Amino acid sequence: MKHVLLPILSCTLCVTATAETHYVGANGLDFIPEVIYVNAGDTVHWDYLGGFPHTVTTGTDCFWDGYFHESLAKFNPVVEWIIPMDAPEEIPYFCLPHCSQGMTAMIYVSYLCIADITKDAVVDVSDLLVVIDQWGQSKSKADISGDGIVDVTDLLEVVGNWGECS
Repeated sequence: MKHVLLPILSCTLCVTATAETHYVGANGLDFIPEVIYVNAGDTVHWDYLGGFPHTVTTGTDCFWDGYFHESLAKFNPVVEWIIPMDAPEEIPYFCLPHCSQGMTAMIYVSYLCIADITKDAVVDVSDLLVVIDQWGQSKSKADISGDGIVDVTDLLEVVGNWGECS
């Protein structure tokens, strides 16, 4: 009976979280919007809308911090970046050629319940069962770490974030 119940219970609990995509345009000397609020695991999608060639470069005071840097221009009109689970809470960025002209922006990152796959405001056995059910799968919502496969890393995220979400 236990062997029959576990797969049914696991499939019942497969209500999973979805990462969001946040869109930013680069036009003239502006990133639009200049400030975005994301969660770790979300994707930021920049579109080149016209004007001069740009970059998306993390750092402050027009100096690259070595974290992220991509060209955004007619020859490369889309840049996408998945916010890493270990990203800092504030990610300032700028356009390298136009930083001194004020082309700067900010990403604010939240980490609220990254292991709450079931979105019930608690990381518990329900989330653990989803990870076990989807073990070894790629492109799964249970891939909390974002490394492309559900494995021990995701299991450790659930265990490490066990409890109620704040």
